Amino acid sequence: MNRHIRTTGLLSFAALLLASVPLTVGFAQTRSVRVHSFDLDLASQAGQAEMQRRIHYAIDQVCGPTGGVTMDDRMSYLSCSRNAQANAMSQFERMVAAAREGKMASNGDVIVR
Repeated sequence: MNRHIRTTGLLSFAALLLASVPLTVGFAQTRSVRVHSFDLDLASQAGQAEMQRRIHYAIDQVCGPTGGVTMDDRMSYLSCSRNAQANAMSQFERMVAAAREGKMASNGDVIVR
């Protein structure tokens, strides 16, 4: 009977531990940073370069440290940063095109996620 209680306890602990993992992963995937451009002239090369610098900084904030300890950490960062950069740069390119046409972008922000 004592062995049955110990086994049940271990199984319950393992189930609880495994149930908490998706919550942690889900939280990390929903993190985002808003990058403002209201103070930049995105029609100019200097404004575009500064906005790209801000976007790359935001990607590092969203995806975590680049020098992860394990290979999984490094691969996770690489995957996150590639996805975040692709998403952010498509928003950036639309904003630059609108600036070159003299149109205001809808909100002037890029959301990095």
